[in-house]
Amino acid sequence: MNAIMVNSLGKKFKLFTSPGGRFLEYMSIGKVKRHTDFWALKDISFDIPTGTTLGILGQNGSGKSTLLSILAGVLYPSAGSFEIKGKVSAILELGSGFHPEFSGRDNVYMYGSIMGLSKQEIDKRFDEIVLFSELGDFINQPLRTYSSGMIVRLAFSVAVHVDADILIVDEALAVGDAIFQHRCFRKIREMQAAGKTILYVGHDTDAVRNLCTSALLLDGGRIIERGDPNYVINKYYALIADRERAYIEGNLIEHGDIPTEGYETVYNFIQNLNAAKIVSPPAIPVHEQTIEVNSTPRKVIFAHAPSEITYSVTIGTGSSLAFSIGIMPGAWDKIPQGVKFDIDILSDGIAKSIFSRVLQPKRNIGDRGWHNFLVPLKPFSGKTVSIIFRTSGSGDDLSYGWSAWGWGKIVKIEENPPTKEIKKTISENTLSDVFSSGEERFGNKRGEITHIELMDENLNRTNCFNSGDIAIVRIHFVLHEDSLENLTIGCTLKNKYCDIYGTNTKWQRLDLRNKKRDRHYIVEFSQSLKINSGTYSINAGLVIVHSNTEIEVLDRRYDCLIFRVEKRDPMVGIIDLESAVKEIQI
Repeated sequence: MNAIMVNSLGKKFKLFTSPGGRFLEYMSIGKVKRHTDFWALKDISFDIPTGTTLGILGQNGSGKSTLLSILAGVLYPSAGSFEIKGKVSAILELGSGFHPEFSGRDNVYMYGSIMGLSKQEIDKRFDEIVLFSELGDFINQPLRTYSSGMIVRLAFSVAVHVDADILIVDEALAVGDAIFQHRCFRKIREMQAAGKTILYVGHDTDAVRNLCTSALLLDGGRIIERGDPNYVINKYYALIADRERAYIEGNLIEHGDIPTEGYETVYNFIQNLNAAKIVSPPAIPVHEQTIEVNSTPRKVIFAHAPSEITYSVTIGTGSSLAFSIGIMPGAWDKIPQGVKFDIDILSDGIAKSIFSRVLQPKRNIGDRGWHNFLVPLKPFSGKTVSIIFRTSGSGDDLSYGWSAWGWGKIVKIEENPPTKEIKKTISENTLSDVFSSGEERFGNKRGEITHIELMDENLNRTNCFNSGDIAIVRIHFVLHEDSLENLTIGCTLKNKYCDIYGTNTKWQRLDLRNKKRDRHYIVEFSQSLKINSGTYSINAGLVIVHSNTEIEVLDRRYDCLIFRVEKRDPMVGIIDLESAVKEIQI
């Protein structure tokens, strides 16, 4: 039997650019349209069985609060339908449903009457509500004098004491202090044991793991994942990581293809930058720089306009010039005009233009990102020429002319490309991957965890342990850049609902400085599995710790290894504290 049934639910809002537009549309009685439709929710369908707890995760603006407001009866849907069987008690936005000029006492009675309780029923519960909220004499003060924490304590206390069949909680518990949060979660568990249905929304993934029997992930007003809380939480983390990566990369877009398979590189302009003749502003010299496109590190030549870079190169038969042009993302909204990119070839004393393009990212969104080109060099075959890369301003103002030439090469088609044979094998080094199940992986790939090994104390690979055994986790990794500062490897042991124990090389004071690119490194974690019987998993991470609050994820692998622990003596909980029990004679 389902307590909540939602079928193709949608919510549309009208967005107006100005109050005048709203007024004009209203006065025209629908003849003039001055709004655009925004669907905060679309095609939302799910069921919540009676007595279960559903967790809803999503980034800010994903539609979580709108969905709960509809289910609580605060908003009407624009499409679809929903059915609720039972009395609903909801804690939505901070203080919603309460009147700021009423005292706490008056708000308790008002909310209780809305929930269908008589004054006598509220009288019986009132002392318990005040005790749970710890408001004391403040219960007689106007709500406007309360702190946010006091409002949440009152709201939750009332909501859980009105004998509702369904409890809806929308991120309100994040405001309360640690002691009150523990009390709330204990009360929620009591309601779960009593067979109540709970809909919990928040960013506290540990709460979703521990409280919820199932979860769903909202993004852009749609459900993108649903199912086991652990699985949905991993998807949520990946969604956040993708958003952060997109922000860091400046939403870089790549236009056009790069010649790779079937081409061989004859000359690399970035690698030969030191051999070039360079003319540039003294304060902003031409230099090599690393950027990221689609989480892949790439080299570019930063050349603030005006600049000129000249190479002397011999052009072979069948050669082409492959390159990219772009303006750094930080200048997109600041550059007043634009940058003009020109390539000339000086041959036999005659200069010929082979490429010219202006990028104006502030005026034209299509000029943002990196633009790849391939120019044939057939007229210059067999000649030694000067190739001149030039940047200049498209107007008089050259400020923020942060232009760059990307991955420039002379390439030619391979005459006899090798035939590639693809073989699918499981090598000894990746045997541990057989133990993995449902792994989630993300990061910017400046470094990579190549594989993880799980072994017993005799270095035998296994995924079965007895409680108390020593487990050894070896994390293999490579870097794609030299000497990354504050490099840290982390390893976390977890069960289906929460992290049990985690540590990293920084906390263990293992210094990982001065590591070289493309070399293979191994970090070993050894720990005693003094835990209860069950199925567990391992998370591994390769990160750069910039500060206590800022971490750059190079490669993070959730649930990369799954293993089983068996324990002979029964116990309750997760950690075996090796208790000793004896009788004291009196």
